[in-house]
Amino acid sequence: MAAVSIGAVLLSLDYLFNKELTGSAMNYQATLHMSQDIDPRTPEWILRDSKKDDEDERATLRRTNTVGVTQDRLDEHGITRDEAAFIRAVGKAMNGELDGYRLTDSMTDIKSLYDIDEEKLLEEGFLKRHTGVARRCYYSVTPAGQKAGRITKTHGFTVGDVGDDTPHRVGVELTRQYYERQSNVSRVEISPREDGSVIDLVVVDRNFNRIAILEVEAGSITADPHTDVTPASSGINDYASIRGDYRVLAESEGDSIWVVRNHEIAGTVLRALSSADEIPVDLPRDTIQGVESGRIPIDDLNERHIAPMRADGLDDIMTFQQLRRKLR
Repeated sequence: MAAVSIGAVLLSLDYLFNKELTGSAMNYQATLHMSQDIDPRTPEWILRDSKKDDEDERATLRRTNTVGVTQDRLDEHGITRDEAAFIRAVGKAMNGELDGYRLTDSMTDIKSLYDIDEEKLLEEGFLKRHTGVARRCYYSVTPAGQKAGRITKTHGFTVGDVGDDTPHRVGVELTRQYYERQSNVSRVEISPREDGSVIDLVVVDRNFNRIAILEVEAGSITADPHTDVTPASSGINDYASIRGDYRVLAESEGDSIWVVRNHEIAGTVLRALSSADEIPVDLPRDTIQGVESGRIPIDDLNERHIAPMRADGLDDIMTFQQLRRKLR
């Protein structure tokens, strides 16, 4: 009887000891979540993505393999294995799938891992090169590059539209990061559909009200190398697309915000809207030229010219550089 009693006591102690440890662990996890300002109601996928972001910060940028790229394919397209690997790395970076790289960073570090003839890849049309804020270097994979490197540009709720070049995807990512840091924002949706049209971003507050709908415009700028862009031809040639985007924003709930690559693109947007008879945006030519040249700052443009117009599809303009400054 004594032996049984001692065994029972030991089992009870073991149970209580483990229960206390479990409770302590749970309390620790709860304390940890509280210390990190994580709402316990936060969906699991958001926590998982946050964890992935933390892991990405610690990841090391490494060379991409060329599995599936045969020597015959290399010979057919006239590229080396390193060049194929670089094309694939750029594609993965555009898709947000390259470990150790964030889309808002320059791609110079990616290029440094490969022995390539950059001029050849650009001239043969496998890649495009773009210049970002503070002379950041970006590349985009063209359809020919996707075929040569056996890589596909993806699209969807993390990177945007499939046809977008890297600068546009950078703008979407900067915008997402900026709004997700706002205390009143519940979520930021990328590439949702609006009456049959795909828009770039929608911002929803904690009361589940849509507070902003955003269109990102990247276009071509004079700083982009290997282009025929001049100050007179920079921007976006498809005025119809800009006007269509305006109409979608004008009919949607929330502030209509245009995020533009730089002042040149801002001028293009304003010129496209001002030259449309059915759109209530009417800015003088010298004002638009002042924006394009950088003589009129974007903040002054918003305050002195855009706000007084009260145009439903144009409440504010922000540049990539302004977003980067706000994210510091």
